[in-house]
Amino acid sequence: MQLKRRAVMVGTTFFLAAATGHIMQSGDAISDRLEGIREVKAARSAPVPEPAPVANFSKAPETDAVATMAASAVKTAGTTLNSAILIAAMKSEHAAKMLPDLPTTEPRAFASADLLAARMDGLDSGYERPATDADANYSVFGIACTPAVMTLEPGARAMLKLDLTASCYPNERVTISHAGLTFAVATDLGGELELTLPAMASTARVEVRFASGEGIGAEQAVTGLGALTRVAVQWNGPADLHLNAYENGAGFGDAGHVSAESPRHRTTSEGGFLTALGDAEIDHPMLAEVYTAPAGTKLDALVLEAEVSAENCGRTLTGQTLTARTDAEPEISTLSFAMPDCSAEGEFIAMDLTQSAAPEITVALSAR
Repeated sequence: MQLKRRAVMVGTTFFLAAATGHIMQSGDAISDRLEGIREVKAARSAPVPEPAPVANFSKAPETDAVATMAASAVKTAGTTLNSAILIAAMKSEHAAKMLPDLPTTEPRAFASADLLAARMDGLDSGYERPATDADANYSVFGIACTPAVMTLEPGARAMLKLDLTASCYPNERVTISHAGLTFAVATDLGGELELTLPAMASTARVEVRFASGEGIGAEQAVTGLGALTRVAVQWNGPADLHLNAYENGAGFGDAGHVSAESPRHRTTSEGGFLTALGDAEIDHPMLAEVYTAPAGTKLDALVLEAEVSAENCGRTLTGQTLTARTDAEPEISTLSFAMPDCSAEGEFIAMDLTQSAAPEITVALSAR
């Protein structure tokens, strides 16, 4: 019994010692917690402040109340504005102290109203700004354009070989004129053009005109024109005209029938040949056919054929005849003939030019 009491006393003493240490170590935390509890209780016991009055807009406020509110707002705004002005003035004064002292200047009147003009008069009036790459025009391939160049070379049978290089005019319609003979073609994608055309005068002047209105020309002396019979037909627009020459008693379709379907080559020794000029696929086509035969060729008939179409039926074809001469420009005459009505569409009409077009004559027709 005595032993048990001692054990209980020892155990109790140990427990009390441990509890005392724990309380000593946690005293600060417990104190903080108790302090928070006291603050919450104090807040709960404090009187609740009355809410601020809320304006009641269900009825119009009294005049005095409105005036009081407005005066208060103006006073508050005025105080804020005055403070802002004061701060800005202080900053401006501080910035002004940092600027250096500048000399005072006075406005000065011009001695003469022509001072600028007088200075301009002293410049070189003949000065030209040098051209640079920025001033150049460029082709569709990004290559700087060069001035157009055209050359003419004479050939056999009084033919002219035309070469045109115009890199700034790729795939463009151009008009070629020579001694009254006019037709239109197009350059290729590189702005180049090469063709052969019959000379209509001993001194051949050929001009090429671009769509922009700019042009280029060349001149070439031609020999041998006096030994040839040269007749041409040219037309504008949709009219379908064709020149037919019948040589040495030939009929339609015979070996001596020279036409667009059987033109012969210009080097032939059988008789005459036909040269087609112009491009029917471009806008506003201008086409031509030129018949050339050595002197002495028996030309039985020179016939102009026109197919009646919806575009030319019931209309009048008018044109010009141009007589090619070796020592002068072609002699120009006028002719016309009426197309039948549209009931004859698909048929052909023929106009005999043999009597009115003697050897060495050029016939020019256009549809109107």
